[in-house]
Amino acid sequence: MNQSFQEWLSAAVQKYKGEELLRICMVCWSIWNNRNSIVWNQKGAEFVEVVASATQFLDHWKNAQDRSYDSSFGFMTLNDGEVHWKPPHEGTIKVNTDAALFEDSNCYAYAIVARDHEGKLVEAMSSCRQGRVDPELAEAIGIREALSWIKAKAWPSVILETDCLTVTQAIRCSSINLSYLGRVIDECKHLLTELVNREVVLKFVKRSANSVAQFIARHSSSLADRVWRGEDVPPDFIHVLFNDLRV
Repeated sequence: MNQSFQEWLSAAVQKYKGEELLRICMVCWSIWNNRNSIVWNQKGAEFVEVVASATQFLDHWKNAQDRSYDSSFGFMTLNDGEVHWKPPHEGTIKVNTDAALFEDSNCYAYAIVARDHEGKLVEAMSSCRQGRVDPELAEAIGIREALSWIKAKAWPSVILETDCLTVTQAIRCSSINLSYLGRVIDECKHLLTELVNREVVLKFVKRSANSVAQFIARHSSSLADRVWRGEDVPPDFIHVLFNDLRV
């Protein structure tokens, strides 16, 4: 028998309770959200991504209601949370990455900066891409590209720093996420596995410890798809580099 959505939902509310009802409501919301994305942005997700997104948002909502839950502690280590940028030990390269969104031009960018134990620039790059994405996805793409970049180098020891806590936690988590963000996270995990024979560590830092990558990412709409080495950098960039060493 044919039913309207209102009739179906009313029957579901009567039949299901607790966790099952919460998931039904969240899937309905996710379908509605995907419908709006198709109408207004001409971009929709696959069914499996819609369901995965609903599950993820429900888990986040439940954690937010739990006063005993502190997301800042999930999958954190004692080395996380630096407030100021610090040079690595000799023989180690520190790589910082950050992302920025440019809604007016419908694009996003990421930046990657590598420095040595003296704080000197080894290499930096930025890239700007077309598309409207969530901040977490832009950050995850930046981390993935940074890991690919590190893989292509001969550096035996690398510390990779990001100021995106949620993506750091997701990479460290063993759970599976079928959304597009989840696929990028899985690619990050795979790259870290490929780098297991080299000392590559992913760290979360405060935004104040990620200022150089942040500066380049925010200016990447005009400095996009660039690579800098040594002293071949804009004056404003040099100023931000020196500021890190003054702390």
